[in-house]
Amino acid sequence: MTNLPDWTVPSPFEGLPERTPFTASRREIWTALAMYVAAYLYSDHYLFLAFESNKDAAWLIVFTVLLIGVTEALHWNTKRSAESWLWLGCLALIEAGALLGRSSVWNSAQSMLFLHLAFVWWVLSRSGALMEGKTGRLLPADAVFGFFVTPFANFFLRIRCLFYGLRQAKPTQRRAKPETIGWSVFALVIAAVFFVIAFRLLAGADTHFRRALAMFLKSFTFQWDGLEDFIGSLIFSLPVGAWLFGLIAGTGRIKAEDKAAHVKGIDDFLASIRKVPTVVWVGLTAAFCVLYAVFFALHARYLLGAFTRSLPTGYTLSRYARQGFFELCKLMAVNFALLWTVTRMSRETVWTHRGLKIISIVLLAESLLFAVIAASKLWLYIDCFGFTPLRLQSAWLICSLAFGCLCAIWSILRRKETFRAWVIFSAVTLTALHFW
Repeated sequence: MTNLPDWTVPSPFEGLPERTPFTASRREIWTALAMYVAAYLYSDHYLFLAFESNKDAAWLIVFTVLLIGVTEALHWNTKRSAESWLWLGCLALIEAGALLGRSSVWNSAQSMLFLHLAFVWWVLSRSGALMEGKTGRLLPADAVFGFFVTPFANFFLRIRCLFYGLRQAKPTQRRAKPETIGWSVFALVIAAVFFVIAFRLLAGADTHFRRALAMFLKSFTFQWDGLEDFIGSLIFSLPVGAWLFGLIAGTGRIKAEDKAAHVKGIDDFLASIRKVPTVVWVGLTAAFCVLYAVFFALHARYLLGAFTRSLPTGYTLSRYARQGFFELCKLMAVNFALLWTVTRMSRETVWTHRGLKIISIVLLAESLLFAVIAASKLWLYIDCFGFTPLRLQSAWLICSLAFGCLCAIWSILRRKETFRAWVIFSAVTLTALHFW
């Protein structure tokens, strides 16, 4: 018999790995339900902006406890890192300071922003989702994954968990007979008639009972006045809850090999941009150092004039104290960005090239001098016009930037990782100001 040719067209999906079917644990299913309640409380009291009453403040506690409970339930089997306690403590102290009315430095909107930041970082550290297991040099990448990639990649995880739970729910084996259902309904109708008669007789027998019962039933009467607000809060809570559950539950679904691949990808990218000859960056950075040195030389007499009250001609105390403070802070931020670019794009590292090490330390030393000048201006302004919470914010900014310079110098000299210490210092001091 002649063999006929095989006209079967191969499938374009042939040879591709089979897709793993979606599954959800019981904890994910129950916490997905709980997240609807938490998200509604969030949106109903506009906690994402600020709380404006004691009622909203009380619901803030309930909302926070619910989110912490959901996170702990989903990551109970994950080893709790020491750093997670730090961020949980910041979360609790920021909230306590705001609720107790102790925070005169930060307003309620700022406190809520810090509260959100502390919560997200606590979830990342509690779930073990930080790329290196702790806060460090990959903080920007952790922030991108924590605020955007993980929650939005798992945006529909909550509804998928609920649908999975419904599919897994088994119907009861025993089903009531139609005759049994009919007689049960008949009994319910008879009992309802007798209940109404008894209710009317009791209401006629005692006036106080009738009034109390009327007030009780009135509380269950549907009020149309708040229907619009209820629907609005419910609609807003849907994406909020999806984002929160995507973050909390999504971090638990991150595989160790995927996290390692992300770290390797970032390290490979950083290694690929080391193309600029080190001597070029040394020369360019030296130009910045010379520029700053010229600035110091031209204003040597007045650099610390706020301490000695020797001001430039034509300047009043208020003008000298105000002018240049935030510009100096921004200049320090520019120096940090410049130093990061230099150390990441040079062919040689800052620890192996002597010239790059020296010029980097000089740049950081000049940044410290900028911090001292800014601090002197702030001190003069406070001495002349009094202390305000807003000026304490400025003092915190100066201290944080100066501490960052010291950490960077220590890292260059001792080849130590100090970025994490800077982040923790800034977070702890910022939290402490909520009790000022």
